[in-house]
Amino acid sequence: MVNVLAIILLALMLAVGRDRGLQSFFTILMNMIILLGVLYAIALGLPPLPAGMVAGILLTVLILFYQNGNNLKTQVAFGAIAVILVVLFVIGAALCMAGHAGGYSEVKINLGEGLFLDGNVNLSMLQVEITVILLSLLGAIKDTAVAVTSAVYEVHRNNPHLPASELFVSGIKIGREILATTINTLFFACVGESLLLFHIICYWGYSFSFILNSKALYQVLLYSGIAGLGCIAIIPLSALLMAEVLKRNGTQGGLEHETDHH
Repeated sequence: MVNVLAIILLALMLAVGRDRGLQSFFTILMNMIILLGVLYAIALGLPPLPAGMVAGILLTVLILFYQNGNNLKTQVAFGAIAVILVVLFVIGAALCMAGHAGGYSEVKINLGEGLFLDGNVNLSMLQVEITVILLSLLGAIKDTAVAVTSAVYEVHRNNPHLPASELFVSGIKIGREILATTINTLFFACVGESLLLFHIICYWGYSFSFILNSKALYQVLLYSGIAGLGCIAIIPLSALLMAEVLKRNGTQGGLEHETDHH
């Protein structure tokens, strides 16, 4: 069944996107290979956090520069993404350690499957949790970063005499337009992922105070909260960096020649 769905997906991407659709399909396959490689490396004994960091770098480079081309827009987006990832990685790691968010929650551990779990796994569940947050954050901010840098770039091309401050404001306005959609996407992804957990909580009749103080709720809020902060913070940073780079390049004698590989 999975093979049939993959073939349908490939056919639709070719019909709609043609060469770009085929390139996007190959990007998806390479993303899967990278993530499977990370799981295999962790299974062989590599610490989850370094493995996740390497995967994050590879996924970012692949999605930005292979799928979208090596140009000024993707280069600036890469810089903005790197800054946000570092800052929110520190915040996410601190919150994970403070809230002991690693591992199975008390809700999941009380299920029947908890009886079959081995407590002697030589694996840092805290590092696993931080790695999941890092990769989730990457998936949430990369599209927003590229959208903002591309929009500011086009505004500059059509209005080359605009100062950096007005380019920045244009980027903020464009970011506001896509922010609501991005946050809603994160919200529904969070709700969809947690439906079974909420069903279990309701089925077993956990009290409201128990839910508020549970690790299960903390983990859900941590994922969505860090991703939401990333989506908000990436907009002004991407707009600011793109505006400054464009005006600096313009002052030095024109924009760089772009090299797209499409």
